[in-house]
Parts: sequence; C-alpha cells; structure tokens
Amino acid sequence: MQSRITNLIIKIAKELKNSNNIDENSYLFGSNNALFDSVGLIEFVVELEEALYDEFGKDISLSDEKAMSQSRSPFISIKTLSNYIYKSLNE
Repeated sequence: MQSRITNLIIKIAKELKNSNNIDENSYLFGSNNALFDSVGLIEFVVELEEALYDEFGKDISLSDEKAMSQSRSPFISIKTLSNYIYKSLNE
C-alpha cells in the first residue's frame, strides 16, 4: 500500500508541475527547490485528497488540525507525505 500511495503522490505532482523529474525525495514545500509555493500546495492537496478517495475509498484530510500540528510537517517531501498518509489510512 505504501508504494501505491507514493506513486499516486508522484503522479499528481508530475501532472501539476508538468515534469518527469519528480521522485519520492522531491521536496514539496518549504525549501528553495520545493515543487510548490503556498497556492500550489493547496491545489496539490485538493487533487491528492480526491485521488486518495478514488483509490482507497476513504476520506483523508491533509489540511486538518492533525496534519498541521505535526512536530515535523508531512509536506516536506513526497516521502514524508506518503508516510503520513499511510499512517492515516491505517488508523
């Protein structure tokens, strides 16, 4: 399941950024070479939440208090976001 989540995140990021140079180590937000600025991150989160529901049949909110109050942001990289979603799906 973890690889399905990671692949889904990468697919959406590639579509939104129109780039094939994206992998699980790509930074999503918060660094100089991040894929998204704050507005782009919102669009990415909306697309990803819809795709997660379509793929797994479960609503996962990536913009709720739980996600935003993590001591380490799940939006640092594709890998950190994949780990966060995996844990959320298994709760």
